[in-house]
Amino acid sequence: MLSVHELVERAANGIDPALLAAAGTSMAASFHCGTLYQGEHFWPVQNSIQQAVLGRPSAGAATEIRQFCSGGLFGLMLADALLEAGWGGDYAMVTGGDSFFYFDRHEYATSPATEGSLMGDSAFCAVLNRHHGFARIVSAAARSHNPSADMMRTRTDHGKDDPAFPTLSNWIERWDGYERRRRGAVADNAMASFQSAVETVLECYTRAGLGPEEVDWFVPSFIEPSYVTDTLAKQTRLRQPPGLRPFAAKFGHLTVSDFGVNLSYLMNNDIARVGDHVLLFAAGNFVNSAAVLVRIEQEVHLPINIAA
Repeated sequence: MLSVHELVERAANGIDPALLAAAGTSMAASFHCGTLYQGEHFWPVQNSIQQAVLGRPSAGAATEIRQFCSGGLFGLMLADALLEAGWGGDYAMVTGGDSFFYFDRHEYATSPATEGSLMGDSAFCAVLNRHHGFARIVSAAARSHNPSADMMRTRTDHGKDDPAFPTLSNWIERWDGYERRRRGAVADNAMASFQSAVETVLECYTRAGLGPEEVDWFVPSFIEPSYVTDTLAKQTRLRQPPGLRPFAAKFGHLTVSDFGVNLSYLMNNDIARVGDHVLLFAAGNFVNSAAVLVRIEQEVHLPINIAA
């Protein structure tokens, strides 16, 4: 089983070395994201990943993002925003990944407490350019439903949390304990956080001045059960690409990397065309929701290396 660092390097190997070299000489900043353990407790891996991918000891500020599964899209938002704001450098880079060696992913997926999707190990590397690219970000939105985060804390008084790295049993106990202390609160939070996700998607395309009929494809992360994303699409009046869900189901929930695999599916199967508006969505346990609307500027095939 590969580490996050190794997975990201493999993802970056699919990018033209000349592009990475150019990005390294004019890098405004890079962002790295993941859900949980990234391979090092004390100092996060964003610096060594930046150096390994760009082949340079120094570049724009290497920064870690902790947004759980929405971190990949949140990284794109930040990278695009700083380029638009005129930070020094014409490029920004976003990387992310997860390697779930520390608990049984099948046990997680089948637990009645977590009701989680079967997760796969994955990583991505995205390079943004200030002036050109195959897609342009035209709008973004993000929201948090903060009470849902309390379900994963061991302390009820917001004091110092348990310093031990959480195992699956720790997670289940946190959710069960929260329900024991606040009967019905888990269900209430689930409804409220889902509504926050709906509002995130609506805000994303309305800020761009678009109606739902002008968004060609709604591309959510792979989430089980399927009615979750089906309901989200229905309430936001958007349509999902044909065949995307069975394709994504081969690999399971890829946390921060889901959006990259999904976008590759659209581009490599000639589903998304020049001028199409594609709305990408991801949620971190529906505590944090992120949506990014892109307009396709050029038809390309995106490098992808995955195994079912």
